[in-house]
Amino acid sequence: MGISINNASKKFGGKPVLDGLSLELPQNGTVCFFGPSGCGKTTLLRCIAGLEKLDAGTVSGVKGQKLSFLFQEDRLLPWCTAQENVAAVLACGKKERCAKAGQWLGAVGLADSLALYPRQMSGGMRQRAAAARALAYGGDVFFLDEPFQKLDGENKRKLMELFRRRTEGKLTLLVTHDMDEALRLAGTVYVLSGPPLRIAGAKKCGI
Repeated sequence: MGISINNASKKFGGKPVLDGLSLELPQNGTVCFFGPSGCGKTTLLRCIAGLEKLDAGTVSGVKGQKLSFLFQEDRLLPWCTAQENVAAVLACGKKERCAKAGQWLGAVGLADSLALYPRQMSGGMRQRAAAARALAYGGDVFFLDEPFQKLDGENKRKLMELFRRRTEGKLTLLVTHDMDEALRLAGTVYVLSGPPLRIAGAKKCGI
């Protein structure tokens, strides 16, 4: 059984962002929430993950699962190097943490940047470091909120392939306003409008 969203409602400043939304999500595969900025995609993602509390309705099927979240912002610890940021999410001995962090940073093209602090990295580098951290942490459900928006074509392609391999057999919820990303990664694309958020259509991509 997957994640079930039942009659979910959420307001900000008295304005409804979610208004009685119901949706069933599968146990595995990539589901994309596609739509324009401001329609409520990120709010939906955060409510599913439990980072925002619903005003009404329920989300079931998440409790007890290990969740990995890649935010629009990199949210790196500014006092830690790239390697230390990734190592911080790993539950093993210090030497092994450092080695695994280095491997994941190498996988996203940052093998030469392990000792750099966030302030010393470009926006794209920071986003790749944050992606390495989410990939290293792993999980049962991956929440990806505009994860590729700061990346150039080649780095985006490589990172998309990394996530595809890492999340095989898992459920991935992807938020994007880039249809190319949606079609390349997702098995199901929900086309959204709003606010309040509405499902304007759904597309099966056969991935």
